[in-house]
Amino acid sequence: MDFWGYLILVAGFLGLFGLIESLVLVLGDRENSENKRFKRRLQSLSSELPDREPERLKRGAYSTNPRLDAFLKRYHQLDGIDRLLRQSGKPYSVAQMLAAMAACALLGLILLVASGTALYFAPLFLVVAGMLPLLALRMIRSSRMGKIETQLPDALDLLGQSMRAGHAFSSALRTVGTEGPEPIATEFRMTSDEINFGATVREGILNLANRVDSMDMRYFALAVLIQNETGGNLSNLMLDLAKLIRERLKLRRTVKVLAAEGRLSGWILGSLPFFFAGIMMLINPAYISFFWKDPESVPILKVMLVLLAVGVIWIRRIINIRV
Repeated sequence: MDFWGYLILVAGFLGLFGLIESLVLVLGDRENSENKRFKRRLQSLSSELPDREPERLKRGAYSTNPRLDAFLKRYHQLDGIDRLLRQSGKPYSVAQMLAAMAACALLGLILLVASGTALYFAPLFLVVAGMLPLLALRMIRSSRMGKIETQLPDALDLLGQSMRAGHAFSSALRTVGTEGPEPIATEFRMTSDEINFGATVREGILNLANRVDSMDMRYFALAVLIQNETGGNLSNLMLDLAKLIRERLKLRRTVKVLAAEGRLSGWILGSLPFFFAGIMMLINPAYISFFWKDPESVPILKVMLVLLAVGVIWIRRIINIRV
């Protein structure tokens, strides 16, 4: 097999797993019943919708060009990209992300044309290549959210101790923002700035819960909103909540260790077909080339890829245990 044949095989392998991962991310991003229950509770405690920020806390600029910014903000479908950028902590704009997606799609089309592959694969190449920046950004977001969840108990301890020392709630938030570790310090500092610049505590906490997509952060937001309505010792509440979240983290790590065998099995079973196909191309290329040279083998190859995708998603669902 020539160079372009190997390149197509590698690109197909990466594209398939990228497509599977994109589907898993899209399907996994749907809210479960617990998330919906917490958002309904947040909605009952505030006049603001839980999936929208207060009107005074305007969206960031989608572009440095005012005309392009106004044009992009007409399309509410781009709000998800803007939220993803803020959650990932990257200083990019929506316009830059759209440009990166277009550049990746164009590069994929150039590789497709240069390899001499049939053009009916062009839509698949464009979609997979164009989704790569979003996929990378979601991986960065997941890593950052994981760090925030790990740092949240210590931040709540610092918050509770600051209030015990006599600080007001907004001042305690500022203390966490200046003395806490990154990236959670940035989120608390932004919330403190919003409150100091005129937002109410309710608006600032709701914005924090929307910005940080974490169930533990929703516990924190719900506790603060309830205390704001009913009164009570908020410092003790923060310390008790920190203990609860630590226990949840311990249980989550235990479940992750127990599910490690299933994750390893998924990686092995998903990689074996491509691994053995690569070995067969080195040992006997004429034997394995049957799958893309013989027209009768194309339906078989399609069924195999669909079954592989179903198996990967199925294993992912089995080992993805929510705690």
